[in-house]
Amino acid sequence: QLHYLMYGDKAVYRHEAKFSILSALRRRKNPADFTITLMTDQPEAFDGWPITVLPLSAETLGAWQGAGGYCHRRKACAIQAGAELAGKTIFVDTDTVFLKDPAQLFKRVSDDQFLMDEFELSWAQASRRSWYSSLVTHLDAENKAPAPALKLFNSGVCGMTKANGHILEGAISLIDQWAPHGATILTIEQIAISFMLYGRKVVEANDCLNHYYSVKRYHHAMYRVFFDKHGESYCDDLPEASFAVPDRLPKNPLFDRLRLKWTFMGHCSTSRKVAKFYLLGKRDNNSPYLEACKFLWWAVAVEEMKNLEPAEKSLKKLAGLWQEDSGFLSFIKGK
Repeated sequence: QLHYLMYGDKAVYRHEAKFSILSALRRRKNPADFTITLMTDQPEAFDGWPITVLPLSAETLGAWQGAGGYCHRRKACAIQAGAELAGKTIFVDTDTVFLKDPAQLFKRVSDDQFLMDEFELSWAQASRRSWYSSLVTHLDAENKAPAPALKLFNSGVCGMTKANGHILEGAISLIDQWAPHGATILTIEQIAISFMLYGRKVVEANDCLNHYYSVKRYHHAMYRVFFDKHGESYCDDLPEASFAVPDRLPKNPLFDRLRLKWTFMGHCSTSRKVAKFYLLGKRDNNSPYLEACKFLWWAVAVEEMKNLEPAEKSLKKLAGLWQEDSGFLSFIKGK
């Protein structure tokens, strides 16, 4: 089974979950290859969807959060509970879109092999980062520091067999021990899972999907347009219709990237960033979904401009890009 967790009443997270499910359905070649399970406190929002919906009560969500108050403990508890439901379970964060048939990922999961989104960094690298310092000090004081080579994985995807579901018990125990550090390290949950996977074989899933956690607001804008147009009720045409929404955000064309590099040679990197986001918003994408991102890109450009000195020569060069663009000039004035 593919396994999702969604709770709370924010429409953006409901749209994330529904669009991720649609991307799995549209890529799935054989319906018999896997099922889709969603744990949620909003089961009625998924009435009619071709998935198994498991309702979550407020009491369950409260128990899953635990006494330490670390909200992502719920995710580890959901993975543990989900692993009991099928021979192979792949937990997927809602902010993902499948690029290939998810059935390919199940072939990578066995009793001797785990699946995670991607490798991010080693403990040696992480322990040098300032926001890890409190956890590093804690582990050193208890003589529990891991090997420097320990790999920390992004847990946007977490796949295992039913026989291995017990490792989440250890991860949840670590989360409870480390909960006081959750205010500064939001990824306590995936660090704990990575600790439990040390010494085991782990493969990555990120070639099959886009986990867009760092650019959520753009995908949220596109999904709002999609569901405003098609509605949130499921119909057989909906997976195919979702192909019209870009799976990834575009880059500026190579010619523009080279032109900016030449134009701003000798200028600070911020000026190139301003120009990059201005041009992303200016592009004629012929897509209502990317058009929804236009003012988000321009907002980034305006924010980055605030980091430039008023007398800086970069501002004059930048102004040359949009001197005849009344739309962007009005946007700047509004900001």
